[in-house]
Amino acid sequence: MNAQAHTPRIIVVDDSEDDFLLIERHIKKTWPLGTVAHARDEASLVESLENIEADLVICDYSMPVLTHDKAIELVEAHRPDTPLILLSGLANDAMGIQAMHAGVRDYVEKSKPDRLIPAIQREISTLQLKREKALLEHAHRRAVYFDAVSGFLNREGLIKALAGLMDKDTDATDLCLVTINLARSQVRASEIDPRVRRNMFEKIVGRVRDTFPKDMLCRWADNLLVVVTNGFEWDRQHGLNCEHLSTMEAALNRPFLVENFPVRPNLRLGIAQPKRDGLHAAELVTHAQSVANVLERQDLELFHALDLSIHEQAQRRKRIELGLAKGIESGELSLDFQPVEDLKTGEVCGLEALVRWTHPQLGLIMPAEFIDVAEDSGLIEALGDWVIQTAAQSVLALHAQGHMLRCSVNCSPGQLLNPEFAVKACQTIRALGLDPKWIEFEVTESAAIDDMKRTVETLNHLRAQGCQVAMDDFGTGYASLNYLRHLPVDVLKIDKSFVSELQSDVSSQMIVKAVIDLAHALGLMVHAEGIETAEQRIRLLAMGCERLQGYWFSRPLSPPALINWLNSKTKKPLP
Repeated sequence: MNAQAHTPRIIVVDDSEDDFLLIERHIKKTWPLGTVAHARDEASLVESLENIEADLVICDYSMPVLTHDKAIELVEAHRPDTPLILLSGLANDAMGIQAMHAGVRDYVEKSKPDRLIPAIQREISTLQLKREKALLEHAHRRAVYFDAVSGFLNREGLIKALAGLMDKDTDATDLCLVTINLARSQVRASEIDPRVRRNMFEKIVGRVRDTFPKDMLCRWADNLLVVVTNGFEWDRQHGLNCEHLSTMEAALNRPFLVENFPVRPNLRLGIAQPKRDGLHAAELVTHAQSVANVLERQDLELFHALDLSIHEQAQRRKRIELGLAKGIESGELSLDFQPVEDLKTGEVCGLEALVRWTHPQLGLIMPAEFIDVAEDSGLIEALGDWVIQTAAQSVLALHAQGHMLRCSVNCSPGQLLNPEFAVKACQTIRALGLDPKWIEFEVTESAAIDDMKRTVETLNHLRAQGCQVAMDDFGTGYASLNYLRHLPVDVLKIDKSFVSELQSDVSSQMIVKAVIDLAHALGLMVHAEGIETAEQRIRLLAMGCERLQGYWFSRPLSPPALINWLNSKTKKPLP
């Protein structure tokens, strides 16, 4: 930057009014609009330094009250980056060298005023270059370490900053890492436009900033914020910690309005203790997310995360996540098949494929435990591909032995929202030499309405290829009759929670009967799950239910056991 074009702000420290006026006159000749402040003593110098962002300080060498050494000390304390020129009537080389060691940038003899302006120009130019460099470095740091949308640290920024904190605080006893998952909301994504969703995000970011005004904030991923706070004492009384976490959770989940649209954030929170739960940011975030998932699965509030058993479950969840990819690739997964009864004939009419995982150390892990891990870790697509391929191969093997049965497989929300899922699934089935009509796809009602438009497109494509579509666990989510009317499904599966109380609860009987009548009115087949007694079967048959699945008919069977079971039944192909 051109120092001549710059309008400088200069503080002159001199106890002589005449000397100050002379210096000011020299400066004003070059910079008529420049600011030249006069500091006569320590008090006025401190005031000037605090009120003026000075580009330069010019200080008289010899003053009876305020020495030049004290002036240098004050400048260093209040404006450490501001250069200082010493002005003296007794200047010599030795004095200049001594002043340079004290922090002075230059010294000028009063008898040579023609040297003052070039010295000022040089120091101002140097300062401006320093400031521009600092601005560029700051912009670079923000680009590298900060999220442009929220203004929080990004992933790299948190990794660097937390590593620094951990180095400074070897015990890290007062640090707490909190993860805040934004993906959950009582407002469905399909019901609001992108602009409102952006406003929701801004509101939540503001809420987090207000709740943690002095703490380290990070946007770790699109829907995941992280807070590192030192306002939490792990070793204090349990009750106080519970109160602290409950207050934090309540503050973040307070309702707010977005363009007159009521929103309850319903954020999913997790916590991790540095050192105990991990040594690095990524490890701590993963642990806190695992804690959040454990709390959500058990419908617990955040303060329950103080229970060490929750963290033990979170550690297990992390082991599951780390082992799942290997399990898919190395043949640790298997499919069991549960037969389905045709209530009109009493014969087997289909199968449901149920995935099982035998972990080398943890043993048998059921789908209820690892499916949501697959969703959260991005492994659901690989898992779903394996299930479809393995189920299709098993159906082909059954057909080769004369058992012409259809097999159903479950679709996760992540699969339904993948626009390539239906095409890829049918291509996989056909590549094995099986007609897709022999595979039925099951979707849960909550998964189906996450994005109605895309779900309808996916299900229509599956049906166009001859596949049947079943809505699983009907009545346990929040789908309305209006949703059901628009979803392209062939089968309605009644959840076992209703079936289990058929004998004892009149309300359950009325609900099941109403669902069956509704399904028939819409041209759907009804499939009841969880049948364990002959009485339940008889009642469902009387209500008009077409298909049955449960322990009364058969437990899930391994492929060899299934063959033996089928061979003991009368073979009857589907029409």
